[in-house]
Amino acid sequence: MSPDRISLETTMRICLALAALSAVPLLAQARSTILVGPAALGATCYVRHQLPSGTIGNIAAFLWSTPFAGAVPVSLPGFTVNGLLRVDPLASQLLGATVTNGSDLPTMPLSVPATTTLLGGQLDCQSFDLDATATLRLAANDVTLTIVPGPDAGLNLQTIQPGTFVMGSAAGDPDELPLRTVTISHPFWMGRYEVTQDQYQAVMGSNPSFFLGAGVPGGGQLPVETVTWNQAMAYCAALTASEQAAGRVPAGYQYRLPTEAEWEYCCRAGTTTEWNTGTSLSTSQANFAGVFQDFEDNVNGRTIPVGFYAPNAFGLFDMHGNVEEWCLDRYGPFAAGAAVDPFANTGLGRILRGGYWHWGVDAAYCRSASRNFSDATTAQAYGGFRVVLAPGIVP
Repeated sequence: MSPDRISLETTMRICLALAALSAVPLLAQARSTILVGPAALGATCYVRHQLPSGTIGNIAAFLWSTPFAGAVPVSLPGFTVNGLLRVDPLASQLLGATVTNGSDLPTMPLSVPATTTLLGGQLDCQSFDLDATATLRLAANDVTLTIVPGPDAGLNLQTIQPGTFVMGSAAGDPDELPLRTVTISHPFWMGRYEVTQDQYQAVMGSNPSFFLGAGVPGGGQLPVETVTWNQAMAYCAALTASEQAAGRVPAGYQYRLPTEAEWEYCCRAGTTTEWNTGTSLSTSQANFAGVFQDFEDNVNGRTIPVGFYAPNAFGLFDMHGNVEEWCLDRYGPFAAGAAVDPFANTGLGRILRGGYWHWGVDAAYCRSASRNFSDATTAQAYGGFRVVLAPGIVP
């Protein structure tokens, strides 16, 4: 345990002891506990403690009715549940009488073990905070988390945590401006790979691809392409229906295409450079500029099986190159100002992101912020997609 952690835990114990001596825990108005994302096996859900705007010097914490790794045990008067205290990761910053706004407080993570015996089980959460007058104040509600199944392992989905990033680029085309701070407020899952021909065939019973992998060893792992936005949406709908029937889709979630913001957030994976590989992108890092040719019918390049190159920091493959990926949004100018979970359903066609295999496609076209669009009925040998399991959106 680090010295900072020891210091923080000691400080919290002292503060809570003072609160217990000075005041009975009070039910406080304008404080609430909010669950962010489903509590799914093997995934992480988040709980947010919301304070009134302008609250000063508060330390947010949570009581869980079931122990979990890393929690700090605390005994509090007035509580009937034998809970454990989880200290806000940023509490050390809030100790200095910082002015905080409840809507801006970070969410508290809870990792759910991939243990099937937990299915259907429940965790009760009560959040509280210690204010500048050393008064302990409870949220006006608690949250019950019911453990639900995670997605089918065969779909190769990666858990993506909520976060904030700067969307767009000043080094690209004008349609990548203005730069704006975007918050993805919900946890979700994204396909580690572009949807393969085997996956598409299994769900839809057909394969529209130009670069057919049937009969070729490993060919089923080629990305499906020559697929329209409408076909990609139909795949997502069919997958949602089959997975819901199997009881593996959390309430309020669906399989769908990523929004443009979700896609760029996942492509960047915490980077601020033009590519998630750094300040440059080479054909040793992604399939573009016709690097893979068969010199017979496809001298301009072709697709390759997914996962050939190294993943980005989020564990996602081929976010640059191979096939361009459909997104949920329509194409149009970015709105100015910060945004939370933006989605554009007015404008031209539908968004495509990521660049693709053709010899005429350079690294600049594969940048994290680069944008393209096409009609929803267009099918080209460079157009594919990947899915997310995320809160439902009706385009």
